[in-house]
Amino acid sequence: MSISAEPPPLPWKFRTAPERLFLVLAVSAAILAAVFVFVLQYARLPWVCAWRGMTGIPCAGCGGTRAAVLLLQGDWWPALVLNPGVALGAVAFVAVALYASAVIFFRLEPWRPRLQGWRWWLAAAVAANWLYLLAVSQP
Repeated sequence: MSISAEPPPLPWKFRTAPERLFLVLAVSAAILAAVFVFVLQYARLPWVCAWRGMTGIPCAGCGGTRAAVLLLQGDWWPALVLNPGVALGAVAFVAVALYASAVIFFRLEPWRPRLQGWRWWLAAAVAANWLYLLAVSQP
């Protein structure tokens, strides 16, 4: 009797658990964002950043809500200029949600890339976005 080096593959339902979780979170985030924007629009509440209000310095997410609304309206360039990190992050979020939907609904095999040092790349991207916002902010 020989012992195989590879364990048997997990059932498809378990292999796609991350995609299922991401899709649930994406739908929940979309619903919460829609309610948030609806309340801000129709209650005439100001779109202000508490951090910038206290310090006068923009945070890494300043203008993110307005950039997301501009994206939803189809104004890609103004959204990218307003906050490139949020605009590109929203596009990436939608792309991953579409990927997760395709995996689940078409029963595709999930893709698992091996990302080395992704935390450093993410930290560098957030820092670069913040430096951009600091450079273009008006006092």
